[in-house]
Amino acid sequence: MTPRPTSLKEVACQSGSLSEFGRNMRDWLHEIRRFSSRRQMQGAVSDEPAWLMDCFAEGKVADAWLAAYAEHVSSRIGCSPPDWAFEASRFADEPWFATGLDNSELRGLALLRSPLAFKRRNLYASDVELPLRLRAGQPRKSDVQKRRSNADRQRRFRARRSVELKDLRDRLSSVP
Repeated sequence: MTPRPTSLKEVACQSGSLSEFGRNMRDWLHEIRRFSSRRQMQGAVSDEPAWLMDCFAEGKVADAWLAAYAEHVSSRIGCSPPDWAFEASRFADEPWFATGLDNSELRGLALLRSPLAFKRRNLYASDVELPLRLRAGQPRKSDVQKRRSNADRQRRFRARRSVELKDLRDRLSSVP
């Protein structure tokens, strides 16, 4: 079983059809919920994904979707979007509406609600999910990182105490 993608590049690598692409995008959106810093989010969109237009029929739409998310994420976190997101081939040739938007009212809603990064690429969806929960400060550490950090801090503490004890013993032994 392949692990969930943590970057747009991994989304593209793991997609061989539009339905796989959709599943991988949902998995990626699920994974970025764990991100807690701008640096992590920027890393998730900075590497250029492989081209999907030659992999399956709707690949050009998938390429545009990846670029739209890269630009949308970048604008939300206050970073400049990656250059690859603005390549001419990363724009859909014709308007593309998310599945289930056959009704003209829903299409109108999609035209209204789609973020600029998606509209710019001819992509329209009534709801574009971006579950960012970034917080100020350092990114979260895993339990392994915490244990390693605590062990290092304990070693430094013991080394300082050892030096202090040695100095104290030397001073006491030199007193007549």
